[in-house]
Amino acid sequence: MTNENLNTVIRNATEALKYPELYQNVSASERWLSGATGTFLLFKGIKNIFSHPVIGLTAAVAGAGLLYRGLTGYCPLKDYEEQAVANVPDEVVITETYVVDDLA
Repeated sequence: MTNENLNTVIRNATEALKYPELYQNVSASERWLSGATGTFLLFKGIKNIFSHPVIGLTAAVAGAGLLYRGLTGYCPLKDYEEQAVANVPDEVVITETYVVDDLA
């Protein structure tokens, strides 16, 4: 994943916080499962952060991501994957040019 792709994921996540009804791409069952798993991993990671720092921090970050996914109903990585598969551009620019040949 390049830096531009990462910026796209972050920009979509911030837009999802502003307009949650437009960016829900996770079903209700996925939201519940992500929320429960994210809560478990977040607390487990915080608990183990001093005894096993790398594992604890990894679990806390993964838990926070899953908790975000469960609370908002939006998964930026799923959105990015759907756009990459569909090859849908983010913006479509349409320009029109009119040539008038009126010398009379």
